Amino acid sequence: MLTRKLVRSIFMYLVVMVLIILVVLIPRNAEMTLVDGVMEYQYKFSWESYYQNVKMYFTNVIETKSLGETQGWQSVEEVIISYMPASLKVIGAAFMISMVFGIYKGIFDFRQSGRKTSFLGNGTTFLFQAIPDFFLIILTVLFIITYMTFIPIFSQGQWYSFLFPSMIASIYPSMYVARITSAALTNEVGMQYIQVAKAKGLTEKMVLYRHVLRNCYALILSHCSSVMLLILSNLLMVEFLLGYKGAAFRLFQALDYSSVMVAGQRSKFEGELVIGISLCFLLIVLLSRVISEWASNRLDPRRKEQL
Repeated sequence: MLTRKLVRSIFMYLVVMVLIILVVLIPRNAEMTLVDGVMEYQYKFSWESYYQNVKMYFTNVIETKSLGETQGWQSVEEVIISYMPASLKVIGAAFMISMVFGIYKGIFDFRQSGRKTSFLGNGTTFLFQAIPDFFLIILTVLFIITYMTFIPIFSQGQWYSFLFPSMIASIYPSMYVARITSAALTNEVGMQYIQVAKAKGLTEKMVLYRHVLRNCYALILSHCSSVMLLILSNLLMVEFLLGYKGAAFRLFQALDYSSVMVAGQRSKFEGELVIGISLCFLLIVLLSRVISEWASNRLDPRRKEQL
């Protein structure tokens, strides 16, 4: 059953990767023409150009055994090797912070439920989740650079430079894990094994940590891939705002986003690099999916029996 799920996940991500490649290779040959003293933007889609782009890309990959070159005549692999380690530090740290802090926040929310101070628990979790993640990141960065100027969030080159981007990127995923943990603990309330444990003289805290939480780990870990998706979706915004030179920052440069069109300006869009970095991020999500399925199957006795 686990193998079938993993094969299905790998197939799904392969389909997503193919769709990304097909979108990136859409022809982008727009023209700026001067009509009656006014510059006009013209774009005509051509299936022939699209076919040639797709054919040329895969022919180049097969013949050169490379994902392509960037505008600076570097291979895509060299750029990925140069930028990806910085992002991996942020992703790894953000994932650990999200899971550890999120679980403890979920336990706190669960213990506060039904009390007058419940607004400090589920109330704050719902508040953070009600704010769009990109807006939450912008507010956090603005708060730090305005009121906490002693925090070097724009620091580069220090061993701890990845910590601040990690903490900012993990805010929203942590609240997601907290909500999942709190809901999982609530679902266990009233179970017979809890009554048995209490009858043996165990305290509420011992029952929670030794028995209830252990039974919730399978459900919590089954959301690892969702947590990773949230972290990666926040990574682009965090690295761009902080000027952190990671793969997501380089991806933004490769997209060559600009709100201004200049006649005669050469496009700096680097499609091969966009595909390469996207492939790396998809592999990270796929890996988290595999770990998530494996861990939840191992920890859930009902799933373990079906293996």
